This record gives sequence, structure tokens and C-alpha cells, in this order.
Amino acid sequence: MKKKIKYQPLKKNRLYEDVADQIKKTIFNGDLKPGDQLPSERDLAVMFNVGRPTVREALRTLTVLGLIKSNQGFKGSVVKEIDITQYLEAMGEQFIWMIEANEKSFKEMWEVRKYVELGIAHLVAENASEQEIKDLETYISKMEGCGNDIKKYFPIAMDFHLKLAQISKNKMFYFIWKLFYEICIKGSPIFEGMYPDKISKLLEGNKIMLEAIKSREPDKIDKAMKKHVEEEILISFK
Repeated sequence: MKKKIKYQPLKKNRLYEDVADQIKKTIFNGDLKPGDQLPSERDLAVMFNVGRPTVREALRTLTVLGLIKSNQGFKGSVVKEIDITQYLEAMGEQFIWMIEANEKSFKEMWEVRKYVELGIAHLVAENASEQEIKDLETYISKMEGCGNDIKKYFPIAMDFHLKLAQISKNKMFYFIWKLFYEICIKGSPIFEGMYPDKISKLLEGNKIMLEAIKSREPDKIDKAMKKHVEEEILISFK
């Protein structure tokens, strides 16, 4: 059964974004619920006072965001069960390319990272199984095998931290660190220039962090993470 919801006709540019925003609001405020059917493209075009191509583009946007299952033509699209992580991932892809990959952006990101990684470390200590701890130790071994080759070390170190976020069992922490991961990979040439002859210090910081997590002791984790992130900032930007 279709619900009768009133939308405001639109007048000016960026129409498809405005259409998508209005529909998005009706989903987020609960007027439209999972399984509800939107009006057809033709009906939406009349309601918004726009052309059908504009409506089609708006529906495509909402589909990419994971909010609807799009059906073109007379059969209206259907609202999906909202998975907030899927929505954030879609938004994150846009966010990554909004950040210019330069040293200033990375420094700002590192300042945020220290708080995110602290929370991740505590949750890993609470939630990690013995097998997951062994998996993390495997990453350390791989990093040790890189010697002074930053091109080999960097992606392994990033995978190690992403694995930590995954083991935290917190989808939001994982999503945030996935953003960091993508930004860092995008800017890997900058990082490779930041760390000549400093891999041993970076590796030692990761080892200390893992040992603190393995202890499952909050005070040790706090001290280790504070030292690890602050030293990494010092190495990277001083």
C-alpha cells in the first residue's frame, strides 16, 4: 500500500540533489519505513515539479546510498532496511576525495586518529580471541620482514591497524578507520617520503601497542597508545 506523502515542488538548480534530500528526510524521520513503496517516477516528477530524468538521478543517488531498491517506470522504488554502515561507506567514498592528500591534511587526521585508536585498542583488549591475537602477531612478523623497505612496510602496517579496527567489533570504529586507511593509501607517496630510516621506530610502537592489548590492562593500554601515537606524530611531522 502506497503512503500519501506531500513533497515540496522545486524551482532551481541541483534539483536531483534536492529531490533526493527530501525523500531521504522522509525515510530518516520514519514517514517512510522499510518495505514502503515510493510513488512512480512519473508521479514523483509531478509532485516535485521536475522532469523524470531528474527524479531518476535522485533515485539512483538514494540507491547508491543503500536507502532504496530502485525500480524504474510505473512501479515505485521500495525503501530498504537501513544499514547505517552501508550509508556511511557510500558517504565516505565522497569524503575521501574531498580531502586533499597533503601533509597538513595528514597531520590533522593523525590528531583525530590518536583518540580513535585508543578506543579501538581498549575494545580489542576486551573482545579479541586468542586466534585474533595470533593474527595480529602475524602482521608484526610481516612488518619485521620488511627491513627498511617503506614501500613494503606501509601497506602491511595499514592492514594491521585496519585489522585492529575490525577486531574491535565496533562497526563505527571500523568505518572511521577504513576512511583513514583509504586516505593514507591515496597519499602513500607522501608517507613514503616521511619515513626514511624510521621504520624501526614505527615498528617498535606497534609492538608496544600489541603487547599492551595482550595484557588486557586498561592503564597499560592508555600509556602505550599515548606514547605510540604521539611518537608517530613526532616522527612524521617534526
